[in-house]
Amino acid sequence: MFLMAFLRRFALFSASIRNLMLCTTAVAMISGCAILDKKDSAEESNWLIRQFEKDGNAEAAKATVAYSHGDFKKAEEYSLAAIKANPRNQQALLVGALTAEKLGRWNRARQYYEDLIVIDGNETSILGSKNSTVPEKITQIAKARLRAISVKQSKLVIENNKFDITPEASKTQSKTAIQSALKKNNPKKARPAIDNVFTANEQNAISRFLVLKELAENDYVSKEEFLTRRNANIGALLPLTKQAPDVDIVAPVPSPDLIVERLQALREGVESRAITPREFAAEREIIVEALMNPYPRSRMKPKAPSKNILDAAKDLRKLEIIYDLNLITSGERAAEKKAIEKYLGIHKEEPKPEVVVAPKPVEVETPSAAQPVQPVATEVITTVEEVPVPLKTNVNTVTQNGETVALITKSETVTTDAQPQNIVPAVTSPF
Repeated sequence: MFLMAFLRRFALFSASIRNLMLCTTAVAMISGCAILDKKDSAEESNWLIRQFEKDGNAEAAKATVAYSHGDFKKAEEYSLAAIKANPRNQQALLVGALTAEKLGRWNRARQYYEDLIVIDGNETSILGSKNSTVPEKITQIAKARLRAISVKQSKLVIENNKFDITPEASKTQSKTAIQSALKKNNPKKARPAIDNVFTANEQNAISRFLVLKELAENDYVSKEEFLTRRNANIGALLPLTKQAPDVDIVAPVPSPDLIVERLQALREGVESRAITPREFAAEREIIVEALMNPYPRSRMKPKAPSKNILDAAKDLRKLEIIYDLNLITSGERAAEKKAIEKYLGIHKEEPKPEVVVAPKPVEVETPSAAQPVQPVATEVITTVEEVPVPLKTNVNTVTQNGETVALITKSETVTTDAQPQNIVPAVTSPF
């Protein structure tokens, strides 16, 4: 009986083991089927994605050809059709953005570039690349083009630390800048003919100082930068009393409005995060360095002083205009004016007057009656200072021993302004 009970329990245990094994096998088979189904589903999904990405390729290729031939209208039509078929077609988005730039549709171009940055694909293209010969990732092209749209571009080009501008355009811009500054500083004063007073090189030099002053007033350069660059090149405005300026000070320069507009666009680019503060600082430094070098390696030859009255009068006229432009102080103007008058070639040496001896009796003690007293004459020497003819002179006459001797004295008065002129702008921040 005990044996029968044991066999019955063993049979039940075996059945349980068998059922457990069957369940485990079933679960494994079901799991395997699920994995196979999932794998098949993923492959099918990837296949569908690959097929979807191919949509619009034909239209994108046509858009690329049309853009390369300069047919921007056709390029726009084909790119729109490709994007409609596949909004993630990178080539279509790139061609569409470039075409929108050509047609002046900046918002659409910006939208397409932003879509390409979000997609962040691996496709490459030569359209819109840096040198148009080496393929570049479309994502990188989109980032560069988006930056170019966000930061307003201008005609301001700097090569080899010099502005790329024609002399003809420079002459017009410099003349306009000087006249505008004169009108701003002295609205009621008659403005002279700039061409009749300053040469083209002198106009370029004056324009650079006007631009530097305006940059300081708009907080694009600090007070220290302004003074360092000005003092290193002020000899362009005061050639007789200051050191000669940098040789590039007379090179053509763009108008102040163009430079300020470019820096303003860069500042807005920083605020909109289109460029980094480091990029802004680097480009600002390039512009300011090309404008005026604070540490000149090569300087111009010193200007020779004028030797005739006409040239000297013209130099004095230039000095007054530069002062009216608020580029020099009253003290600097007075020193330069004195130097101009000193080096005038019309001064002739006056003949030295004869020495006038005025006898003066001197009482001398008489030691004895045998020795008569001899009068002692005291020699009085009167020197007359040489005086330039144009200065105001006073002539005094003295009669000595029946002869009339003329004594010439000069009275020179230097007029200075009651209030010295301040040429340093009120700078609140470096940039």
